[in-house]
Amino acid sequence: MQLANHHAHSNFSDGRLSPEDYLKNAIDQELLLYGFSDHAPIPHADFGAMKMEDLAAYLSEVDRLKEQYGDRIQIYKSLEVDYIPGMISLESRHIKEADLDYTIGAVHYVDFFPDGRPWGFEASVAQFERGINEVFQGDVKAALMRYYELIRIMVRDYRPDMVAHLDRIKKLNKGDRFFPERASWYREEVIRTMEVIAQAGVIMEVNTKSFYKKELEETYPGKWALEIAREMNIPVNIGSDAHHPDDITKGFDHASRVLQEVGYTTTKIFLDGIWQEVELVKPMIYTT
Repeated sequence: MQLANHHAHSNFSDGRLSPEDYLKNAIDQELLLYGFSDHAPIPHADFGAMKMEDLAAYLSEVDRLKEQYGDRIQIYKSLEVDYIPGMISLESRHIKEADLDYTIGAVHYVDFFPDGRPWGFEASVAQFERGINEVFQGDVKAALMRYYELIRIMVRDYRPDMVAHLDRIKKLNKGDRFFPERASWYREEVIRTMEVIAQAGVIMEVNTKSFYKKELEETYPGKWALEIAREMNIPVNIGSDAHHPDDITKGFDHASRVLQEVGYTTTKIFLDGIWQEVELVKPMIYTT
């Protein structure tokens, strides 16, 4: 199992408990490293991300934890940075000035409602339907194609170190409620997006939250996409997207097993301050 987590959220954004609580859990589980990656502030907006006025305190807190616990575990500073055209990207001033160790790029919002507010597609079924109807005039295919287009733009133009939860837009699609995931047009969009990721040399996260939260029965992305990612030689990283300290390695054993089934033998982690390939070992389950 990968002995590192690079993606989690504390009470500086939409997570539970303090960064120190997460770190203590990581130490108890004997992880090699822990990366802090709260949601980056989105300028002039309040979407459940970190508040702009709290960013300096977050960065200082990670530095404090490095000083206090750095002899027991490697600690790194990051943010999960949304790409919203005209609002935020990895080139935004507050992101560049944060002096991050690595970056996670994500798309949680797809275009805008008539009132100018971005459509957050994962909040609820009602919100998903509202976005399809009001932003995309009822055309779910157009919405999904735009989602993957935004990820491709983010990867090509801003190149994060890692892309978070590639197909998270399927979160509310259990049982193909809104669109057929096996449809050729949908799979072609996913594959086109992975081609851009491969060309850019960006790491693709295998996000376990959908599995351990029972949103779906697989990771983001699922096995069929991981099989193709392996053929493309896309490097992967297992991330829990934890919003509680108890969740920082949940689903890692499952993700490790699936990755090995499709032919992966390594994941990529930010060890000793650089991205390195580490061997996948027999899946394990930690208890705390």
